[in-house]
Amino acid sequence: MKVKIFKTLLLLAILLPSLVFGQLHLANETLIKSDRSLLESQLKFSSMSSDSFEFDYEKSPGRAFLLSAILPGAGEFYAGAKWQALAFASVEVFSWIMYFNKKNKGEDLENKYIAFADDHWTLYDLWLNKNTMTGLDGSHIIHLEYNGEMYEGKPSYLDSVLVGWESYISSGDIQPVKTRDFYENIGKYDQFAGGWDDFTDYNAVSDSVIKVSKHRDYYLTQRKNSNDALKMATNFATVIMFNHLISAFHAQIAAKNYSSEKADRVSWHVGLVTDVRYRNPVRGVSLSVAF
Repeated sequence: MKVKIFKTLLLLAILLPSLVFGQLHLANETLIKSDRSLLESQLKFSSMSSDSFEFDYEKSPGRAFLLSAILPGAGEFYAGAKWQALAFASVEVFSWIMYFNKKNKGEDLENKYIAFADDHWTLYDLWLNKNTMTGLDGSHIIHLEYNGEMYEGKPSYLDSVLVGWESYISSGDIQPVKTRDFYENIGKYDQFAGGWDDFTDYNAVSDSVIKVSKHRDYYLTQRKNSNDALKMATNFATVIMFNHLISAFHAQIAAKNYSSEKADRVSWHVGLVTDVRYRNPVRGVSLSVAF
């Protein structure tokens, strides 16, 4: 028993120093490798060029953006994209021409239908025809003016604020307030159909439908044409706004991509389209343009 214990202690005495030496050796190797990697990474980092956020453009993207925002096509021309500059400038010129054309047409028609209504529609006629399905009563309102005061054009309201208002209408002392809503209502709603000077009893088709008189029909047509023209003018104004915006961003991109080596370079290719299966192999001409 003592011999076994002695042999075990002897074996441990031999192995323990070996294990300790091996752990120290591995630790030294790890430190050496770690230090080496750290040194190599530092050397690599120091050899790299420093980061930079400066862009060396031949054309200024900001200037191109500003030029086209003010005048579409100007930024593209500055950036060397002359064909695109021509396209944006053409859209701008055409849109402005159409805008003024439609705007002037719409305003001319508006002035004409307003003058026509002033000549052929009166509050007095409307009041006279109050018993033939038209008059001041109804779901819509036109405002009336008397001695500088404005009133709602409904009998229930006038009775409570203005005694003898019917005589004021007959004498012309009460007049409608001619706002945009007034000119819309007198043509749009049957309630005010009796104000047209060509309205007669035969205009009444049934208890619920009123036939449109000729003067009212002409007025409605002129008003629609005016509104359509003014709406088209608004559409062209929208095109102008988007043309400025799109041209500005396009010019900015064109300036970033500008290269003096590629500037003003346009390639053309013209060729024949052939097919040897036919007796006459020439079947057409092809044309391609790249810019």
